[in-house]
Amino acid sequence: MDLKDHDNNLRIIGKIFIVIGLILVPISISTFFFADMVSHSEFWMDVKDFDILFLEIRPPRGLLYALPVIQTVSSLIFLVSGYGLAAMKDWGKKFAIVPAVILLFKFPIGTVLGGYMIYAIHYVPKEEEVVNGVE
Repeated sequence: MDLKDHDNNLRIIGKIFIVIGLILVPISISTFFFADMVSHSEFWMDVKDFDILFLEIRPPRGLLYALPVIQTVSSLIFLVSGYGLAAMKDWGKKFAIVPAVILLFKFPIGTVLGGYMIYAIHYVPKEEEVVNGVE
């Protein structure tokens, strides 16, 4: 892979991150509405506390909003890092490691994509590729 192909790969990865971030926006919005709907249902009138091993949550209604907040933050991370890579900003490669690692946990396709993206972000072209005029 020469330097020009490497830069094109990074731009493509940036555009993929932007698409993933745009897909996560309506999902996080609908998750907020779902969490709000569930928190106002009759089910939560009977639940006073919630125990998970050594963690006790009172009232558990607030825990419902954790997933939409996490999805919104994830969407922003994908959008910002995608812009940084697509526009070839200096901070883009460093910040793009975060969504690539997030993708590793989305088995099986995300794991493959995340692994390739981490490889492409850390790839350094060899000196003969840069010297041969492939800038």
